Amino acid sequence: CLMQKKIVGIHQPNYLPWSGYFNKINNSDIFVILDSVDYQSGNSNSITNRTKIKTTNGELFITVPVNKPKSSKLIKDILIDNKQHWKTKHKKAITLSYVKAPFFKYYYPLIECIIDKDFTDLSSMNISLIKEICKVLDIKTEIVLSSSLNIDSQDKNQRIVDICKVLNCNTYLSGNGGKKYNDENLFNKNGISLEYVSFNQKQYTQLYGDFIVGISIIDMIFNIGKESVSFI
Repeated sequence: CLMQKKIVGIHQPNYLPWSGYFNKINNSDIFVILDSVDYQSGNSNSITNRTKIKTTNGELFITVPVNKPKSSKLIKDILIDNKQHWKTKHKKAITLSYVKAPFFKYYYPLIECIIDKDFTDLSSMNISLIKEICKVLDIKTEIVLSSSLNIDSQDKNQRIVDICKVLNCNTYLSGNGGKKYNDENLFNKNGISLEYVSFNQKQYTQLYGDFIVGISIIDMIFNIGKESVSFI
């Protein structure tokens, strides 16, 4: 008999990520938050501690300041630099940008409540925000932390294979960027199918002129509320 398809999606715990991140969670049977790999800092593509919002002046990155402990570079061990007044800045930037959005008053308190908590590490805060947004979007995918799986492979491809095996998943849902480094032979040899995300953000009504792709999911939630579900 044919084995039932069981899909795993894997991604680092980003800060208030864009809608494509939640599309990937929604299309996975199990979503693994990759908190046990090295934190990439100083990389223009690194968005583990920052996100983009849309303001009256266009796109704006808001960044959570971090301290990297000498003992570990792993994402789960990266500490928030709470000596800086980043919470006030982020809440002010978000409020100024979205207070006129139709659903701001319904959903902002959920975001504010998590930002205001006394998190010491970045990963825990980001994961709380991701899980809260999944509730808003009615996404019921099981979420697992890679740090709980006891996988120690340093090779990217072998790590994915090991995650699939531990979770009894036979299909890996990869981002399109993975085409550059996915070892298809290794996946085939281990009986794992490879699928690529095909997500093109449908346009919805944003504030401030022309539609911008790649903005934090909060832009969508504040602008179109529960309708966001059909845009994921």
